[in-house]
Amino acid sequence: MIPASPASRFPFLPFAAAVLLASAALRAQDGVPGSVQTIDGRTLTGATTIDAGGKVVVRGESGEATVTLAEVLAFARADVVSRPTDAPHRVWLRSGFELPAVRIAGKPPATGSPAQLTVELPSGVVLDVPLGTVRAIRHGGKERPEPALFAADLQKPSDSTDLIYVVKDGKAQRSAVTVKAVSGERIDFLLRDSAYDFELSGLCGVVFGSTTGFAPDRQGKPRTRIVTTTGEQLEGRLQSFDARGAVCRLDEGAVVTVPIDRTAALQVASDRLAWLTERRPAKVEQTPAFDRTWPWSTERTPAGPGFVLGGKSFARGLCLVPRTALTFDLDGKYDVFEATIGIDDRTGPDAHAIFRVLVDGKPAFTSEPMTRGKPAVAVRVELHKAKSLTLDVDFGKNYDLGDYCVFADPRVVQQ
Repeated sequence: MIPASPASRFPFLPFAAAVLLASAALRAQDGVPGSVQTIDGRTLTGATTIDAGGKVVVRGESGEATVTLAEVLAFARADVVSRPTDAPHRVWLRSGFELPAVRIAGKPPATGSPAQLTVELPSGVVLDVPLGTVRAIRHGGKERPEPALFAADLQKPSDSTDLIYVVKDGKAQRSAVTVKAVSGERIDFLLRDSAYDFELSGLCGVVFGSTTGFAPDRQGKPRTRIVTTTGEQLEGRLQSFDARGAVCRLDEGAVVTVPIDRTAALQVASDRLAWLTERRPAKVEQTPAFDRTWPWSTERTPAGPGFVLGGKSFARGLCLVPRTALTFDLDGKYDVFEATIGIDDRTGPDAHAIFRVLVDGKPAFTSEPMTRGKPAVAVRVELHKAKSLTLDVDFGKNYDLGDYCVFADPRVVQQ
């Protein structure tokens, strides 16, 4: 007797598989629970999906809301638990990103494909990037301490020579070579025109020459940065986002999928919003007090990183010490300036200062005197497509030199 085939014994299997696939698709369409923050200050809460065309749909208790990705500032997953994870290795990309890695391997060049570097992130995401887009590799661990010259070479690499750092017979060595590939667990290179390979287990690091590779073209906006639950960040063009995860195309060409249980948040950069912390002022004016001028700073005060205004913390912002004025070129692109202002809680006890905002050189906002511990104040100024914006802080009644005046989250927005 011939045994019945699985299909004949269970004729419903193809139908069941179709039902499972349909159920998975429906779950994906249901979206990811969380909140969307838009650049115009709205918060949309519900199950969120984003398609390849940048359509963002949020299904909440009050109904369905639809916006474009260019209108989104950020998305935060509900009930997410983040556990930043240390990784022994690091990979620096020529696009400017630094990736933590738990494993580094490679693929040799193949027909139509350049040599690749395989990077496994703490989140479990694995990506392959062309070796030519890699700026440096740090293969760490207790048995591979950082070479003495690695940091200096990373800041100022050689022009057309790659540098490798290895441990051999217990001694660190630095050699000028031409790296050809990372093949599996070995690195292939030329040293004085002779071919060699070396086990990655003995490799401390590589700093590639500034002209031995290339920085990829940056993809246009809106750009999305995926923040994982283990702390790493990946940035590029978002392809999709639903209950299955976030799919993103990096500038290096790799398309990566971050599973939804490893996705903590999305941060979006679009032409509709520009952070002044990411721009250099066209003009800086400072008035010395008692022959001393304090430098202005980004993302920190002289007391340390970040800002604390009336007990509330901010990570992004500008710190100005009176009297300082920063003027930014806007090129007539923006409609509104927004920020939160205040005196940092770590400033001197006698702090007393005045904040001003000027639009095309004309006063548009002047604060009441600000002091330490006073609640932060939200500022919104209409720009009317202005050409320039000036942020100014002036001495108050105490003429104090330790006033850490903060414009937190300073941004200009297109409506």
